[in-house]
Amino acid sequence: MHGLVQGDVISGNIAFNGFYELGLSRRIASHARKGGLFVDVGANMGYFTLLWAGLGPGNVVAIEPAPRNVELLANNVARNGLSERVYVLARAAADRNGEVHFREGPHEQTGWGGITNERRASDFTVPSTTLDHEFDGREIRVLKIDVEGADTVVLRGCEALLRRQCIGQIYFEQNIARMLELGLSAAEAPQLLRDCGYEVTPIDATGTEWSAFPRQTGMRT
Repeated sequence: MHGLVQGDVISGNIAFNGFYELGLSRRIASHARKGGLFVDVGANMGYFTLLWAGLGPGNVVAIEPAPRNVELLANNVARNGLSERVYVLARAAADRNGEVHFREGPHEQTGWGGITNERRASDFTVPSTTLDHEFDGREIRVLKIDVEGADTVVLRGCEALLRRQCIGQIYFEQNIARMLELGLSAAEAPQLLRDCGYEVTPIDATGTEWSAFPRQTGMRT
C-alpha cells in the first residue's frame, strides 16, 4: 500500500497491523485464490482490491467516488503492476444513473465520506451509476460494499443482478447512524436480498457486517 494518510483510521490499521478488518480480509483472501470477478464498492485507496488481485488470478472493478481516494487507488493499482487486471470506476454506486450529492468528511479520514441527502456548502456532486447498468448480467464472484450507510442504495441498484443470482457472495455493512441520516431502514437490505433468493446473516457480534449468498443454487463461493 502506498500513500497512507497520517491520522486516517484505515491507513493506521494497515501501517501498524499490516491489515484492515481482519475477519473480512480473511474471507476476501479465501475467495481470491479461486479467481473470478471482484467488485469493490467503496474501494477507498485499494486495500481489498489489491488483496484480491495480489492473491489470485481474478480481476477487479474498483468503484470509488471520492476524488482524493480515486487518486490514491489508481496510484496503488499502478505501483503494484495491476493495471491490466483492475479497472477503477470513479463513480458512486447508487440506485440511479446520473449524479448524487457527496460529503467527503474530515480531511484526515479517507473512509468517512459518502452519499448525502441534505447538501451543505462543502458538499459536491459526483457521477453515479447502478451495478445493473455496469454489469448487465455478468457473473460477479464477490461483491463487497462499504459506503458509509448507503449499502442499501447500492443493493437497490443491482436488483436485476440479484434476481438473476449473478452475484455469488456479498459482503455489506449496516452503519445504522449513517442510515438514519439517509432515511434508510435497517430491515430493507436483508429483506431485499431474501426476496431475491439469498441467505443473509450478520457475521459480527454488533450486527454491522453482513454476508449473503444465493440460497437455492448453492453458489456460495
